[in-house]
Amino acid sequence: MFKGLFDFRNQNLIIKWSIIAPVIFFIIVGLLGLSSTSNFNSFISSTFYKQLLWILIGIIAFILVQYVRIQYLHDYSYLYFILLVLLLLCTQFFPAIEGSKRWLIIGKIYIQPSELGKILYVLGLARFFNDYKIKDKFTSIYFLILLFSLIPPLFVFIQPDLGTSIIYMSLIIPILFWSKFDIKLIILLIAPIISMIAVANLFLYYFWMISLFVYLVIIKDKLYVRIINFLLNLVASIISPFIWYNILKEHQRNRIETFIDPFSDPLGNGYQVIQSTISIGSGGLWGKGVGNGTQTHLKFLPVRDTDFIISVVSEEMGFITIFFILFSLSWLVYRVLDYAQKIENDYSSTILVGLFSIVFMHFIINLAMISGLLPVTGLPVPFISYGGSFFLTCSIILGLINNIINNQI
Repeated sequence: MFKGLFDFRNQNLIIKWSIIAPVIFFIIVGLLGLSSTSNFNSFISSTFYKQLLWILIGIIAFILVQYVRIQYLHDYSYLYFILLVLLLLCTQFFPAIEGSKRWLIIGKIYIQPSELGKILYVLGLARFFNDYKIKDKFTSIYFLILLFSLIPPLFVFIQPDLGTSIIYMSLIIPILFWSKFDIKLIILLIAPIISMIAVANLFLYYFWMISLFVYLVIIKDKLYVRIINFLLNLVASIISPFIWYNILKEHQRNRIETFIDPFSDPLGNGYQVIQSTISIGSGGLWGKGVGNGTQTHLKFLPVRDTDFIISVVSEEMGFITIFFILFSLSWLVYRVLDYAQKIENDYSSTILVGLFSIVFMHFIINLAMISGLLPVTGLPVPFISYGGSFFLTCSIILGLINNIINNQI
C-alpha cells in the first residue's frame, strides 16, 4: 500500500518562502504566547518546551513530505478514504476519555484518527469530485457522492467532537467549487443547512422558505429536481428540533445558547467568551507586554495554551499583532489560490485548495469563537496553539502544499 509513496530521486526540496514565511511568523507568535502561559518548572509540565519539540518533529515531517509522489496519493485516494472511515468507526470500540471516544488506544499510545484524517478526507473528496464529470445538474450519482462525503464528519460528530466535524463539513464547499461544480448545485447543497438554522425563528424561517421557493421557480432545472430540493429543505427544518433535543449533547446546546447571550450565565457557560473578550479588549493597540497580561496570569482566561491562545496574544501583544496575523493569513490565501490557478492538474489543484481550507477554517472559526461571533467549539489555531498531533498535522499539510507547488507548476 505504501510502496512507491516516496520519490527521493526526482523530487527536490525547494522552500517556497512566500508560503513558509507567514507560517514562521505564526510559530514565533505562538511561542511568545506560550512563554507567557507555560510552566517552566519542568519539561513535562512546560507547554513551551514541548511545543519546541513538536516544532522539531514538524520540520522533519515537512521535509519528508516533500518527497511524497502526488500521483501516488491520487491512485490510492479512495483506499485512504475507506481507511479513514474504518479508523473513525474503530474509535467507538475503545474506552471513552473525558466523555469522548476520539482515540485509538494501543498500550500507552493514543492516536486520534480524526486529526490526520482531515488530510485523507481532502484526498478522497478531491478524487470523488474530479472523477465525477457531470457538474451542472443533479443526478443520483451526485447525491451518492455527497452521501459518502458526509460519513466521516458524521462519525466525528458522534464521538462527540462538534468542532472537528464542522471542519470536515466546511471542506466540502470549497472543494466542490474548485472542482468546477455549477454554483447552483452548491447553493442547493447549502440550503438544507440554512433551513435547519432558520427554523429557530418563525419569521426568519418563513422568509427563507419563500426566498428558496422563488429561487427554485426561476432556476432552469427539471421540475422533479426543484420539488425534491424543496421537500428536502422542508424535511431538514422538521428534523431540526429533533436534532437539537435528541442528537446534540447538553454541553453542545449550552454552548450555542451561550453564544446567543453569554451574559445569561456569566460564571458558567458564558465565562470563557466573556473572559476572552475582556482579554482582547484590554490589550489595546500595543498590548501590555509579553508576560504582563492580567487576565492570563491571574488565570481568569481558560484554556490559554490552545483554544484561547489568540486572546493571550491580543492582551499581551495588542491589536497590532492580531492585524499582522490577519494580514499573514490573507497573504497565504492570495498566494495559495494564485498557485492553485497555475496548476494544470485538476486533482493536484483541488488538493492544494482543500488542504489550505483546513488551515484557513481553523483560523476563521477560532477567531470568531474567541470574539463571541461563533459558539465555543474547542478548535486550536494552526501553528500558534499548543498541540502535538495538531501541529504535526499542520506541518504535513504545509509540506504537501509546498510539494505540490514545487512539482506541479
